[in-house]
Amino acid sequence: MLPSRSAPVPFYEKVKQTISDNIASGVWRPHDRIPSEAELVAQFGFSRMTINRALRELTDEGLLVRLQGVGTFGGGTERAVRTV
Repeated sequence: MLPSRSAPVPFYEKVKQTISDNIASGVWRPHDRIPSEAELVAQFGFSRMTINRALRELTDEGLLVRLQGVGTFGGGTERAVRTV
């Protein structure tokens, strides 16, 4: 029987996991602004497209809220912004 080889993890999944871990551990709290795409590109060393995909997927999953021209925030921010 051949040893199983797991497929390499895509870079955007690594970014998603790190962001999720930062939120879960309290490094970034709900409603906090997270670093910009440009800052995340510099931090991870991946392309902007890779960072953007990770942020889009986390937004679709409800972990982040992205507001055009404002920034990306931990989940639940949209409601807080509307009530201000």
